[in-house]
Amino acid sequence: MTSSAPSPQPVDDPQPSPGYGPPPAPAASGNDTATPDPAPAAEPRPASVGDAARTQEAEHREPSTESYWTAQANQRVGINRGVMIGTLIEQGIRRLRGTILTSKDVDAHLRTYVRGKDDDHAINEILAVGPVAVLTGADGSGRFSTALDVLRRRVGDTIRQVRREPGTPFALDGLHEHKTGWILDLRAETPPAGFGRELAEDAHKLPSGSLLIVLIGTAAWEECGQDAAHLSHLLAGPVRADILHKHLKRAPLVFGSDRWIEAEPIKQGIAGLQPSQIQAWANAIVNTEDVERDKGRLTLARIKSDDTYFTSLVQNVVKAAEDWRSDLLEWHTNHQDSDYRNYLLAAAVLEGASSEKIYEASTTLAKALKETPQSRPGQQGLGVVALTQKANADLQPDGTIRFRYHNYAEAVVDYFLDDRPHLLQEFTRWTAAQVTGLDEDLAEPLAPRVSQWVVHYTARHRRTRLLKSLAEQWSTTNSDAACDLLVLAALDDRTGELARNAYRRWTKPEAGPLTADFTAVLIRACRRLAEAYPTSMLGRIAELAAGAHLDGDANDDRTPQVTEAVSEALNALWDDSEQRSGIHRQLTQWASDPHAPHRAAAQSTFAHLAQRRTPNGPALLTDPAIDTSWLTDMWRNALPTTGWSPPVAEAFAYWMQSALDHPEQGEAIEQIVRDAVHRAADPHYSANRLIAMQNLLYSWAPAPPAPQAIDVTHLRDQLLTGLRAQDPAAPPLLGTYARQP
Repeated sequence: MTSSAPSPQPVDDPQPSPGYGPPPAPAASGNDTATPDPAPAAEPRPASVGDAARTQEAEHREPSTESYWTAQANQRVGINRGVMIGTLIEQGIRRLRGTILTSKDVDAHLRTYVRGKDDDHAINEILAVGPVAVLTGADGSGRFSTALDVLRRRVGDTIRQVRREPGTPFALDGLHEHKTGWILDLRAETPPAGFGRELAEDAHKLPSGSLLIVLIGTAAWEECGQDAAHLSHLLAGPVRADILHKHLKRAPLVFGSDRWIEAEPIKQGIAGLQPSQIQAWANAIVNTEDVERDKGRLTLARIKSDDTYFTSLVQNVVKAAEDWRSDLLEWHTNHQDSDYRNYLLAAAVLEGASSEKIYEASTTLAKALKETPQSRPGQQGLGVVALTQKANADLQPDGTIRFRYHNYAEAVVDYFLDDRPHLLQEFTRWTAAQVTGLDEDLAEPLAPRVSQWVVHYTARHRRTRLLKSLAEQWSTTNSDAACDLLVLAALDDRTGELARNAYRRWTKPEAGPLTADFTAVLIRACRRLAEAYPTSMLGRIAELAAGAHLDGDANDDRTPQVTEAVSEALNALWDDSEQRSGIHRQLTQWASDPHAPHRAAAQSTFAHLAQRRTPNGPALLTDPAIDTSWLTDMWRNALPTTGWSPPVAEAFAYWMQSALDHPEQGEAIEQIVRDAVHRAADPHYSANRLIAMQNLLYSWAPAPPAPQAIDVTHLRDQLLTGLRAQDPAAPPLLGTYARQP
């Protein structure tokens, strides 16, 4: 109940921040936007303002020993070498497993959180009466962060999220820890009617000193919160200017946060935003000044004398925070030549690469999009300098190309994905090729950047075609990046439920066959996600294992690749003591489930686990925590009564050989085989199970003219004789007739 994975996260940031960083991680911070552990952050660009300007800058910000970029979630993924995605995944899984949130985690989540005084007062009034409070609100209203803030002040650092699979029932009596702050995240679910009444009635069941805060959507609570209105509070959130000020608190600003916040276009821009969306504006402000420093334009003289300069910077901030959409629309209207457009897109994908690499990439992009690149012999056509100028980028002294504005590269890619949906497949193949064709220094950060674009696109369009396409492409050339992409999408607040449902859909035969490379990557991703969602991901692995053997050719060299991935995944999960008991319970439930797909999942999973080996025989048989009754039930369910199963046949052959190689295990194995077909307590004898067992025995020890070892055929025939004798309706043995007159 409370020990499985938590519910999927909601779309608490429907318009993700367009900053350089990744989308919000599952754990929310700064009003429902995640903040990872401070990973190696991108270093700010070197300031070019003089000492006097730096002095003025210091006067406009609060002193701090921590840099702005270290404190922010949206770090520049393009130059942090992929550390960000690994950090997001690790932190997300840790939280979803229900482990106690570290003080470092909570600090990161609350670093830019602004407490709403009215909200805080109302929540404290609820908790003064009882230990349960329900926070409702719109997407991005700060429910998770508010819960963390309230619980930390009341219970200290012992805060954890209720671990449960999406859609599973919840009961308060499953929370046993004393003096613990619990967060039940139902933002993406609608509990059944009466849920609120049960919360109110069972609140006394919480252990002494513990508190529970439930996060739920406003509409969902209206449906299930009857008789519990006194437990809930609708979050209004703090003043938006206060949120932006908190984000800019540690920012290295020359103009000062107050001047930026008081600018009318910025005040209007943030007025209607959810708190989680304001970080994009903070990033845009900081990066706009950063770019100006880098260009040497942010001088003290200009700051004091040129008011129009600041006005132009404000306009750039607004455009960056709004994803440069209006500017890009105008640019594409004025530049309809593919030569310009392909160069712009290539530069956006490969920002930071050499001009030569980008120039060549624009040609390969044209070919990928089924265009005929313009011939450029000699000095014909536009060169790098002109194309770069037209693309709103600059040719750096070291020969690399950088865009002039914050977030412009990401905005270019987003614009293309929206503008040319019919070219997604071609663009995906080309992008995947860039990741694998670049030097390591450029390829390493490009994969995380591309992953962020794909997750962003998936969240906005609510479809997984691009996600699957890129993962398939990378599975053959960059399997680690493909696995990270699938895991990240499944954990992200905005795409998690959508992605996990897609993974299940992809495993179905009607979805079409998956390549061996992609199947193996998907299995690896499910293995990592099983730490957070053990039941559903174990099912995905079992379905992928079954599908691979149904679709694959036994003589296909690729089939062992999938089998190996399944075995590695199940073995790794089984070796995890925290996972083993859950797998044991799940297999027991599936094996007796009336639904055939669940029984098939149990069959496939058990078949792979049954092949685990030790020097003394099958690992399951020699495990003191596993009893023979359970093994008998598992083998009974695994018998191929409706279709042949190669994994089951392989596991059975290993057990039979173990009975010969380890005589001390022989009696137990033979008893399990007999009882798998028929126990004394069974009301009826199953002919289907007997036939399935006969097929397994002859698969292990074929009849003549196949070569036969005496001990093998003896064990086979001995078991067959015993199995037939168990049938009460079986005719007498031939020897009985021979003695009759």
